[in-house]
Amino acid sequence: MSDADSIVEAGRAVHRQGALDRAAEFYRKALSLDPGHALATAGLGVIALQTGDVDQAATILDKAARLAPGNPTIQNNLGNALIAAGDLNRAEAAFDAAFSADPSLIDALYNRAVARQRLRRRTEAEADYRTVLSHDPMRIDAAVNLAAVLREAEDPSTAISVLESALQVAPPMPDALMALASLYETVGRVDEAGETLDRLPSGPDKDPQVLLVRARIALRRGQAEAGLAALDSIGVGAPAPAQRQATYLKGLLLDRLGRYEDAFQAFSNANAQARAGRSDADKLARSYRDRIAVYRDTLPDVSVCAARLAKTPPQALPFDLVFFCGFPRSGTTLMEQILAAHPATLTTGEDSPLHRLYESTETSDDQGLPFGLLAGLTADRRDALRVAFADIVESQLGDCRGRTVIDKLPLNLVELGIVALLFPEARILVAIRDPRDCVLSAFMQPFRLNEAMACLLTPQDAAALYADVFDLYQAQKHALPLTIAEYRYEDLIDDFEGTLHRVIDFLGLAWTDDLTRYRDRLAGKYISTPSYMAVSQSLNRRAIGRWRRYEPYLGTALDKLSAHVIGHGYD
Repeated sequence: MSDADSIVEAGRAVHRQGALDRAAEFYRKALSLDPGHALATAGLGVIALQTGDVDQAATILDKAARLAPGNPTIQNNLGNALIAAGDLNRAEAAFDAAFSADPSLIDALYNRAVARQRLRRRTEAEADYRTVLSHDPMRIDAAVNLAAVLREAEDPSTAISVLESALQVAPPMPDALMALASLYETVGRVDEAGETLDRLPSGPDKDPQVLLVRARIALRRGQAEAGLAALDSIGVGAPAPAQRQATYLKGLLLDRLGRYEDAFQAFSNANAQARAGRSDADKLARSYRDRIAVYRDTLPDVSVCAARLAKTPPQALPFDLVFFCGFPRSGTTLMEQILAAHPATLTTGEDSPLHRLYESTETSDDQGLPFGLLAGLTADRRDALRVAFADIVESQLGDCRGRTVIDKLPLNLVELGIVALLFPEARILVAIRDPRDCVLSAFMQPFRLNEAMACLLTPQDAAALYADVFDLYQAQKHALPLTIAEYRYEDLIDDFEGTLHRVIDFLGLAWTDDLTRYRDRLAGKYISTPSYMAVSQSLNRRAIGRWRRYEPYLGTALDKLSAHVIGHGYD
């Protein structure tokens, strides 16, 4: 062992004891003797990571990895630094190198799974987590993360089984119990959710996440006062996301109690909290409104382009394609779950393949339109984009040949110009709901802020967006060769089978009684939209005309909607 090696060993000994400054002295001394000493370099990188300097840590550990490319521990630590710095792709590569060098280093496999999970590569992340658990069933952290992957993949039954199995062999880690309780609540197993919360260590009801689940359980049970009591126990020091969820839930509970003014204030507060949590919220909203303006201004050119492309019909997709749109909170989740009960359909659950196509393809149009849609869109380019779209659909849904694929995302309503260019054969199903109920309900939802959802934080802004969206939609209907059918949410509630027959006929599907039994499929099913409680209940008119209870607080929003209220045939 060289002098530098001996000094590094001494440094590692004090490092393990937590004496970071003393360890750093040893590592620097070793490097003064051997500037290329990989372990000394790596030691300084780990210290930088432990003290929060993630960029410096990544730089130092990358140097160490180049000095000792076959060292799995250094590669694993490099991955940890990179993932902390947000460089997920390089982190995955480092963890992969570590695990390849030493397949017994299960920590590296676990870390690779975390990187893949954050990269939204769910299938690969799931496989890695399962391998970790096969090596060590006590790795309950892997079980918790695997359950999260499965929940995101809308497979709550398997997620619940994973956690139940893990909790049978491992100590009841609070994170696992919380994840299991939340899953139970989400699928409506409220008694088991409450019992699982009761298994938490003493004092759990100070935890905001526990209190939020208890409040949701109370909401499901119609125990509004109990839910409010749980929320009142959430302290002002709770994390901002928990505070927003609590304020939103408070609004729902107050609504159930008929305290509409207080409920409106709670929803206003929740949205103010959401805006405060995103410094770019106003910029996001402006960007989306600008996008709609571009679509409106370029509609004549899109119409000309569609006519030109129609002279060279595209090759057929291997599936029938439906775009299911509307304004947010138009009842699209309810109809999607009904249509998903048909054996010939596959639905996307708001993970729109069209938007995945946007993400995977460079935008080249000077006006900001995807794909260079006007003069730059040739028939060959269109056909290549269709192939890419079909590949995306298959990666999401599996073999779709001969099926009807329903790409459901409400605000794809503004994308119909693109649909007309790329998918002229597609059917377009549009959900209509009383604009006043639509806008109120959108304002009352805790949407994750993106460009579109940032436009819904006040009733006035939501009403302005509604008007912009439907003005564009009406113009698209008249300018483009689109195959469109509309149905009204209220008609679906009041005349379920009649409305559904009309929708099924439009989609070219045969009637099946499975459609009327759609709620049987929802037992234990995860719904990823804010409608998850409502769609699992029997149909009712509770949400119809809700705007009247809030009319005194909606102000000028109602004026902005008046033309569309009349246009859609509402009183």
